[in-house]
Amino acid sequence: MRIDWKMVSKRIYWQRKKLNMTREEVAKKIGRAPKYYSDIERGACGMSIETLVELSNVLNLSVDYILYGIDEKIDLYEKICRTLKKYDIGVQSRAVNLMNFYLEQEGG
Repeated sequence: MRIDWKMVSKRIYWQRKKLNMTREEVAKKIGRAPKYYSDIERGACGMSIETLVELSNVLNLSVDYILYGIDEKIDLYEKICRTLKKYDIGVQSRAVNLMNFYLEQEGG
């Protein structure tokens, strides 16, 4: 999977705006210079793994989402659907019933 750095920068920008944070605030929280963070957000440069993890924590985004735009919740849903599609409706129905039973036991 290839990383589209322009999209990475857009996802970071959108989340910062959603959290009502300034570039300076994010830069300070990740321990980087404001100019460096600005370059990341504009897609002018990449970042180290350490910076990526710091951004993930500060912006409350998964690393997968930052790099690839993959929402873990949607990804899990798609995995469940792909697995169930392999079976006939009877097996699918029993699997859903089993999942519901398990979730009820968990208090959900």
